[in-house]
Amino acid sequence: MNNNSTDYGNWGPQNLCYILLGLIIIISSLSIIPMLLILKIILWILNGFLILRLLYYFFLFRSIARNKGELQDKIWNLMLQKLSWNGKGKVLDIGTGNGYLAIQLAKTNPNTEAWGIDIWSKLWKYSLKTCEKNARIEGVMDRTKFQKASALNLPFNDGEFDAIVSNIVFHEILFVRDKSILFKEALRVLKKGGVFSIQDMIKNEKINPIKEKILELGVEEVNYFNTLKEIKLPSLARVEMKNLGIIFGRK
Repeated sequence: MNNNSTDYGNWGPQNLCYILLGLIIIISSLSIIPMLLILKIILWILNGFLILRLLYYFFLFRSIARNKGELQDKIWNLMLQKLSWNGKGKVLDIGTGNGYLAIQLAKTNPNTEAWGIDIWSKLWKYSLKTCEKNARIEGVMDRTKFQKASALNLPFNDGEFDAIVSNIVFHEILFVRDKSILFKEALRVLKKGGVFSIQDMIKNEKINPIKEKILELGVEEVNYFNTLKEIKLPSLARVEMKNLGIIFGRK
C-alpha cells in the first residue's frame, strides 16, 4: 500500500482466514497420528467444516475486493443518505474500522467534528494508526478524532453528539443477544433532536421489536430501510448479508 493512499480495508475478515488456515493445518497434522478411527472421523468432519468456511470467507473477501471498494462505498453511502443532518456539530461513528464514515462526514461537512471509536479486533486489518493516516491524507486530521472504546460503554457524556452512525458492527458483538442494549447506549450520547443512521444485519422478525424499544427510549422518529432493495450484492456476499438494513431516525 502506497504511503500516500488511503486504506479503508475490506469487510471480509482476512485475519480470520489466516486463523482458519492455521487450524486446518494443525488438525490435518493431528489426523495422521495413530488414533481410534472414530476420532479420525471427527477430525476429518471438523476439518471439512473449517475448509468450507475458509473458502467462503476467501471468496467473500475476493468478491468485495474485485469491486475496488465500490460495493462497500455504495453500502456506506446509502446509510449516510438516511442521515437527515445539517452537518453542524459533532458526529460519532461507532465501530469505525479504518475511519471511512468519520472521515467522509468530516470531508463533506466543514463545520463537523467527527469522532470514531472501535476496539480494533485483530480479526480485521483495521487500526487506530490507519485511521489517523487516512484522515491525514484526506486533509481532515484537525477535525477527526479516534479512540479505542466499546460500543457497550461509550466514553462520552449524555447528549454529547449531534449525529450517530454505525455500519455492520452491532451483530459482531455476539455476547449481547438483545441488540436494543447497543441502540440504547448509542442514543444515550445523542442529544435531543439529534439524528442517527445505524446499518446492520437485522432479521425481519426482530425489526419491529427493536423499533418499539427505541421508541420507548423517547426517540421522536425511527424508520427501517432494507439495504438490498437498493443495492445488488454478489451471491456470496448476499448469503452473509441477507438481513442487511438501516435503522434511522431522530431522537
